[in-house]
Amino acid sequence: MASDASAALVSAQLAGTFVSPKASGKKMVGRVAGQVAGGVLGGLAADAMTGKNPEAAPSFGRIGYVAITENEVAIVQGKSGLMKPKVGEEVVARVGRSEVASAELERGALQSTLTIAFHDRNPWQFDVAKIYRKGAEQIVGELSGQTA
Repeated sequence: MASDASAALVSAQLAGTFVSPKASGKKMVGRVAGQVAGGVLGGLAADAMTGKNPEAAPSFGRIGYVAITENEVAIVQGKSGLMKPKVGEEVVARVGRSEVASAELERGALQSTLTIAFHDRNPWQFDVAKIYRKGAEQIVGELSGQTA
């Protein structure tokens, strides 16, 4: 495991991967195009059309790290490194594993979507770059009770 959030979580990490906010690339392009075409109102319309939903997952900036421990699922703030991202020290959100209803990975050619659904709250959705897909597969396997 190349990156590890155990220090930030004060618990042994079983699986983890770097993630981006869901559709962050698509939203950025749509927002810029909307602002060019119609100013502020165009940008707001672009946000509405791209399905901007800030409740889907806690905000963690441009890059975060989803980590699984024996007892919880957590989002740790990521940091941009010189060559690759690094796991930060700030834990943005923690949820007990008993609250997880399901986890799935929708694979794409260059980017996949990781969805973690809960019993009593909105699901968390993240974009996962191809180079971090293996970690996302391990998260899904761990949350599904399988070893990846």
